[in-house]
Amino acid sequence: MSDEDERLAAWLDGALSAEETEAFAAELEANPALAAKAEAWQANDRALAGAFFANERPIDDELLARLGLAAAAPVAANDNPRSARFGWLSAGSAIAASVAAALFFTLRPPAPIDDLSGALDRTASLVTAQLADGRKVTPTLTVRAADGRWCREFRDGADNALACRGAAGSWKVEARTRAGEAQDSGTIAVASGADPAPLESAYAKLGAADPVGAADEQALIAKGWK
Repeated sequence: MSDEDERLAAWLDGALSAEETEAFAAELEANPALAAKAEAWQANDRALAGAFFANERPIDDELLARLGLAAAAPVAANDNPRSARFGWLSAGSAIAASVAAALFFTLRPPAPIDDLSGALDRTASLVTAQLADGRKVTPTLTVRAADGRWCREFRDGADNALACRGAAGSWKVEARTRAGEAQDSGTIAVASGADPAPLESAYAKLGAADPVGAADEQALIAKGWK
């Protein structure tokens, strides 16, 4: 887990001091990728918290089966109403804890995605995202490779690069070249003056289709590139 992720976890848990909390809040305002990650983690934590009340409402049998849990058979020795009641509550709490544990590993991944992948995941083309190390990344277009992966060309400092999204959600850089002067036309396009050879070779190797439009790109971002 990176230092940024550790501080984010501490912020969500209320473990930061007042000064640290104020500083982290300022960092969230300045870093859209970090703010998006914080929002996603908060949503996951809310879902996780709801699992602890599973003993107060019926638990879906199909969910219990997937988790390998089964209702305990009644025991003759526990026919005392008071004992049976408290035994049921204990079993319900154990089931709730098991459901919560399963949700924890499902909703909050043990190895958070790197900053660049987070920025490419959540930032629209022509919008600049600042990474934790101070770099500024600006996606410029989105295409789909012949193997079904989504790929994005982006400006990274003095470079233009092309990265494709893997099944685990991380973006792998396929090509990088020195950038020219960036366009400021408000349209999705390759930066002018850039040496296109490395990127064109990568596009050809990937069998990339034409770039998607802004509306389709926004829909992909909203749906997690599915």
